[in-house]
Amino acid sequence: MFEIYGGRIQDLLHGRKRLKVLEDGSGEVVVSGLGELSVSGSRELLALLDRGARNRTTHATEANDASSRSHSVAQLLLRDRTTGRLRGKLSLVDLAGSERGNDTRSHDRQRRTESSDINTSLLALKECIRAVDSDSRHVPYRQSKLTLILKDCFAAKTARTSMIATLSPGSGSADHTANTLRYADR
Repeated sequence: MFEIYGGRIQDLLHGRKRLKVLEDGSGEVVVSGLGELSVSGSRELLALLDRGARNRTTHATEANDASSRSHSVAQLLLRDRTTGRLRGKLSLVDLAGSERGNDTRSHDRQRRTESSDINTSLLALKECIRAVDSDSRHVPYRQSKLTLILKDCFAAKTARTSMIATLSPGSGSADHTANTLRYADR
C-alpha cells in the first residue's frame, strides 16, 4: 500500500520509504521498491489496510481537521496458491478530495501547492476515464503518476472500474456534493 503525495510515491506499510514508478520496455508499469505481503484471511488484510490508512499524509483544511492530502493505492494481487501465477489484480484507490480555489484562500503556500497537485491528478484521471468511455485510441495515462500507476485499469480489455463517492448530507456542502456526483458520473 502506498500514497502519492506531492509527486512522491511513499510506502505506507514500510516507514514511508520512497518508491519509484517505472515503465518497462513492454509498457508494464511497476512501482519499484514496493514489497508484496501475503495475507491468510480478511482480518489480516483489513489490519494491513488500516495500518496503511493511519500512515497517510493528512493536514487540517477549511473543510476537515484531518484531511487526506494524498491518494492512497492498495493493490491486491490474486495468485494461484500452487503456481504463484497472477490470476487477478484489484486496485483500491482512495482519492484525495479536490478543492476549489475559494476553499483554499486561507491556506498557506504548502496547502495551496497540495491542492493544485491533487486537482491536477484528478483532472488527469477524469481525462483517462473520458478517453476510455469514448473509445478513444489514445488514453492519456502518462499525465500523472496516479493515472500511470492505474494504466492497466485503462489499457486492459478485461479491466473493470467502479467508483464509490463519499458525499456530505449537509446543506453547506451541496456544491461539493454536486461536483463529486458529476465527477463520479463519468
